[in-house]
Amino acid sequence: MPTVTECNEYGGKLEELLLLRYAPIAIRLLQREDEIPEGAVRPKKDLGIHLALCQAFAMVRRQRVCLAMLKEDHWCVWPLISFGLVEFREGEEYYDKVVTANFVEDPAKAKAFFAKSYPRLEEGACAGMVMAPLSTANFVPDLVLVYLRPSQLRSMLMAVKYKTGELLECGLDSVDSCVHSTIPVIKHGKYNVTVPDPGEYERGLTDEDEMIFSVPGNKLAELAEGLDLIAKRGFGYKQLFMEMQTDFPRPLFYDNLFKMWGLDQGEIWKR
Repeated sequence: MPTVTECNEYGGKLEELLLLRYAPIAIRLLQREDEIPEGAVRPKKDLGIHLALCQAFAMVRRQRVCLAMLKEDHWCVWPLISFGLVEFREGEEYYDKVVTANFVEDPAKAKAFFAKSYPRLEEGACAGMVMAPLSTANFVPDLVLVYLRPSQLRSMLMAVKYKTGELLECGLDSVDSCVHSTIPVIKHGKYNVTVPDPGEYERGLTDEDEMIFSVPGNKLAELAEGLDLIAKRGFGYKQLFMEMQTDFPRPLFYDNLFKMWGLDQGEIWKR
């Protein structure tokens, strides 16, 4: 794993190479409350508010604050269930309501999806999480979330393929992006791509042209090196540009006017 200083440097490099609008989010799971690093803000304790996890992500990447989220700080059911912060088992009250609220029409298929495909940690796997901008975090992250445009995502995918020789595989869901962008990465240690869900858009201030790219903490060096190398080959995000066609074909009357004015004529536009 990289050191805290190296992680901060990777954060700065990602922002510089990709011209990111917002800070990459470093996230670390906490086993106990006393693991919360110095300077982290607790939403309920320090601010007197609760946050959906997507809102916490928004505050970190936009306002560049450090937040610690334990069970009592959350305002949305999905991360509480998925990070194992609460008891939630089949047969308990509201179980059927939750699984059928996950946008699967058939109740039987909804239960099967929730049991097999819905990302979850074991109950009690962690006490919560701390998150901060990668360039200033005072901890080594378990994973990093990068909110970016599809064109910036292309550079990420290019860097991953360049370093690994493999295509990134992911399952895309339209809901619960706070879960899909984090839990699979924590469990399997692989890169991931996630579509921001309705809550991200309505309450987490995520723009319509954004995607989420997830990076395992131990792959930050690989990703940064890949981005650096493709930039040196002329294929980095800042090296790619739309080519402008000069001396383009124009309507005939343009050419006639230029001829009258003693200026150069060119190819006539034909449509």
